[in-house]
Amino acid sequence: MPHSVEFHNRAGFASSFSIQWNGGETPRTEIITAGGVAKQDLRELGVPEGVSCWARAYVQGGPNHDSGDNFDYRNADSSIASYSITGTTLNPSFSLDIIN
Repeated sequence: MPHSVEFHNRAGFASSFSIQWNGGETPRTEIITAGGVAKQDLRELGVPEGVSCWARAYVQGGPNHDSGDNFDYRNADSSIASYSITGTTLNPSFSLDIIN
């Protein structure tokens, strides 16, 4: 599965994002506002091969929120994990699309 990630903020709040896995996480992205996009290349960030990953949003003015959608990291795969977040600070919702 993917080696890079896009975070699309389609919500009514500002947020930063990271990728999580059991035992680790990537650095947080910059804070992005509604309509913004942040990207991470997991190869450059030392994510272990084969781990199951999910997104975490650090909601400004609200609780952190984990996606319910995971993907398996593969260094050689050129797909992109594209996460979108929508909703409000207290009721955000993630969706995941794998772009080949």
